[in-house]
Amino acid sequence: MFNRRRFLECSLAVAALGCQLPAFAAGKALRLGTLPVVSTRTAYEMYRPLLEFLERNLALPATQLETPPNFKAMYQRIQENGFDLLISPPHIARLAQKRLGWQPLVMFQPEHQAVLLVREDNGPTSIEALRGGTIAVLDNSALVAMIIMEALAQKGLLMSRDFKVIETRSYESSQIAVKQGVAQAMVFRSQGFIDPNVRDNFRVLFDAGVLPGYVMIAAPATSKAQVQKLRTQLLAFGKTEAARPFMEKLGYDSISGASEEAMRRLDPYLEATEARLK
Repeated sequence: MFNRRRFLECSLAVAALGCQLPAFAAGKALRLGTLPVVSTRTAYEMYRPLLEFLERNLALPATQLETPPNFKAMYQRIQENGFDLLISPPHIARLAQKRLGWQPLVMFQPEHQAVLLVREDNGPTSIEALRGGTIAVLDNSALVAMIIMEALAQKGLLMSRDFKVIETRSYESSQIAVKQGVAQAMVFRSQGFIDPNVRDNFRVLFDAGVLPGYVMIAAPATSKAQVQKLRTQLLAFGKTEAARPFMEKLGYDSISGASEEAMRRLDPYLEATEARLK
């Protein structure tokens, strides 16, 4: 006998499950979130090879590139499941995994160094010369900024007490701040984002240590089969000719699977990351 109430309950349950599925599984545009480190225009040009590859190999009707204005906004969107797939700073990727169930797919290689850059011609010659000065940072919530500030503190230089920090919201703006003398140094990564010709105008003043690569993560509702398919396609993309200029702009040369061992290395930054993103 047909049970109308039971049918409605099942229909609602199926509908609710469908709303939780990632867009690429529902025949809709895939929402790819990107790092808030360059302008929206630059981001679109940079990520176009990846978008085209995913559309073609996942049979997507479209892909939608979304670049939040800063890391706090990025994490808020993560909490709201505002992306289907995200290229994330490693510390935020680990936080999303541990707190919200996001699923790591791949990591970019090799690891970088967290560095302070200064002008080649007349920039400071020691970190002591930064006392009373200003350091430009992309975002205080960025892992590279956290590593640099911790390393400077160990050298006896404390933010706010010994130097000021200005947030620029993009690496392009940071380099302009240093070039114009608004800041004496900028927090940066050892590779990527700055044009090599422009990079020649800067030199490394201070190397603060290893900076793990970016991580691509999938929304919590992504099924195991879909996670495996995404990981397979992303690893395949990393071996294509189209991927080479894309990864060069990011400062990487390969993509590898995101192992739990690699992700666990980010655990020491979880509390500080969560505090800064509130």
